[in-house]
This record gives sequence, C-alpha cells and structure tokens, in this order.
Amino acid sequence: MNITKLFLSVSLCVFVGIETFSQNNSKDKIYETYDNIVGLDNTGLYNGTAFTDLFLNTDGTYRYFNGFDYVKGSVTYNGQYYVNVLLKYDLLEDNLLTQSDDNLSIFNVKLIPEFIESFSIYNHNFVRLKETGLGLSGNGFFEEAYLGNDLNLFIKHTKKKKDKALTTGIQYKFSKDNFYVLKSNGTYSLVSSARDLRKILPEKEQEIRQFYKSYKSLYKSNPDSFMTKLVKYLDGSETEKNKQ
Repeated sequence: MNITKLFLSVSLCVFVGIETFSQNNSKDKIYETYDNIVGLDNTGLYNGTAFTDLFLNTDGTYRYFNGFDYVKGSVTYNGQYYVNVLLKYDLLEDNLLTQSDDNLSIFNVKLIPEFIESFSIYNHNFVRLKETGLGLSGNGFFEEAYLGNDLNLFIKHTKKKKDKALTTGIQYKFSKDNFYVLKSNGTYSLVSSARDLRKILPEKEQEIRQFYKSYKSLYKSNPDSFMTKLVKYLDGSETEKNKQ
C-alpha cells in the first residue's frame, strides 16, 4: 500500500470514530493517537534542516530554554498540530528543534520558522508574532505571558554567548538577555522596565509607581514574574489589585 492510500485509510478510521473517542479523551490525546498510528515520519514534522550544536564545551550553562535535553511538548507546524513530541527551544538563534529517530540514527531537526504558528514547552506557551513593526531580530517567537482585556504581554527569551580561552580550547558561557513586548490598542511596544511602561501608559503612572514599591524585591529576583504581575494589575485584574 503506498503512503497516500495508507494516509487516507488511517484518516478514515481515526476520524469516523473521533466523536465517540473525544467523549473520554482530550484533543491532545486524539492528535497523539493519530500521530502514533500514521507515524511522525509521514506527517511532515521533520520537514526542516539538520542542526548541530557547535558550542558544547560550556561552563555548565546552555543555549536552550529551561534545560539542555529534549522534553515533550506540542507544536502547530505547517498547519498541523502535533502533541507529545520531543522539542527544544534554542534561545541563541531563536529556533525550535525536534528530534527524529529513523531506526538507524537519531538526528536533530531545526524546524522552518515560517511554518511554526505556536508551540508549548515546559508548560510555557509561545507564539510567532509576524508583524510587530518593531524591527526585531530573530524569528519572532514570544512567550504569551499575559493575554488580557486591553493589554497583552509577551516575553522575548534570548541568550547571549561569551567565549573564554582555556588551555584546552574555547569555553562558552550563556546568560539570559530577556525583554518584553506590550500590545496596547493594537500597537506593539518594547518594554525593558517599569519606567518604559510609564512612558507607554502615562495615565497609569501612579499605579505603576505604587506597584513597583510593593514588589521591588520581585523586580530584582524575577523580572519576568514582576512584569507579568504588573501588566495583569494595570489591565484591571481584581486578584492583583486585592493584593496591594
């Protein structure tokens, strides 16, 4: 049976019973079952280019989001949703990676950025913002930190690399270099601090100043959490306001 006939046959079997199946299973479980039956090699997930990490000699830091190893996540790629697949997010070059096992060898695949609509990894949701008008470098992947009524906050996770010459060769060190993008009234704005927010939202200056005083220690220890809580507060979250 050729691959086209196999695909049509499997599709019919899966989707005829999808209504009954979905009564006891989540959407993710349905897609995972479908991918397992068809085989990921036949779904188009590995439509990308080979990736090789050239900076493995490090001081223990890494270029990836939250960890060095691949973890299970989900991605919408070239119009198709894949769940429970191995993913790794490269913050140095802003690329999403997956891993393929062809039964002979395992290789790393760099997914085509333009094909990626969104992905989820470590319980963090990312989206590709195509048109921010900010002229940013990279492939446009942002974490959806807060999606509210009037304000949306996106975190741009990035890492920068430093080289150190040793007698045994070059050692690399990676450090976070995150920044934020606020969407307000349909416009995207770069945000690096509470001061930037005061310029973007001058009508909320007093609220921003008061919040900063209350959460100054959080701003220093966890800027991502601070900015997310602040935008929630400014957007009118009663939960955040009641904490003041």
